[in-house]
Amino acid sequence: MALTSNAPLTVGIANTQTQSVVTGQAGYIVMPFRGKILQAGSVLGAPTTTADSTVTVSIAGTAVTGGAFVITQSGSAAGDHDYAATADSGANAVITGANVFNKNDLIKFALTGTGTAGIPLSLYIHYQKLA
Repeated sequence: MALTSNAPLTVGIANTQTQSVVTGQAGYIVMPFRGKILQAGSVLGAPTTTADSTVTVSIAGTAVTGGAFVITQSGSAAGDHDYAATADSGANAVITGANVFNKNDLIKFALTGTGTAGIPLSLYIHYQKLA
């Protein structure tokens, strides 16, 4: 299948994971260069059956403005994709600021809510490298 457009080489993906969708779980990424988060999201490894969970994204301890999104329990299934983005009308939330990171900054995905223990969760960012 042909791609509609090529992504620039300055755009990429970094990811991490957690073992449960519950309060206190967190995923971490240390970035090796300066950049900007364009999208942050999650993909469920199995349905979450207890309640919704909120994922808050932060850079070096500062929350990304508009970077929190909800993993909805109702009707959830393995492969469900929830995310916040800067320019995507299909996103759960809109990132509006505080999304620039520096070399060696820690990006954290913090979970709150009573989702389901033992459900693996993949977490990722789409980023753009900055000079």
